[in-house]
Amino acid sequence: MSLVLEFLNEHALSIDFAMFVLIGLVQVIVYPVFREIPHNRFAVWHPRYCNQIGWFVLPLMFAQLIGSLSACFFIGEALSWAHLLFVGVAWLVTFLVSAPCHRRLMKDGKEDSVVERLIRTNYWRVLAWSGALVCSWIQY
Repeated sequence: MSLVLEFLNEHALSIDFAMFVLIGLVQVIVYPVFREIPHNRFAVWHPRYCNQIGWFVLPLMFAQLIGSLSACFFIGEALSWAHLLFVGVAWLVTFLVSAPCHRRLMKDGKEDSVVERLIRTNYWRVLAWSGALVCSWIQY
């Protein structure tokens, strides 16, 4: 287990950069494209997108969370706790706001108001993962 934690600690900046790039692409390219997909094609496209993006997002999110928790436990400096706070905010927004929007889009089909809410509230994740990246960069 210590090898895994060591690996995550040594690669925290890379993991945070990957999350920053990924959430940036989602905010600037992917979510705005939701507006352009016709209603009759959205019901097929959206579940496919959700299933495929999970293969990229979830491993990075878990790596980031485990690395951040271990840094707080083993290092315990203020930047480690700030990083954990940013990661925690990203997780909260992801699972309390974004995931319910995606579930609703899968269940009810394309609703413009839900798409707009997803785009608008995703800025919180952009800010949170940007903050985590800044903390890692300073610690590096």
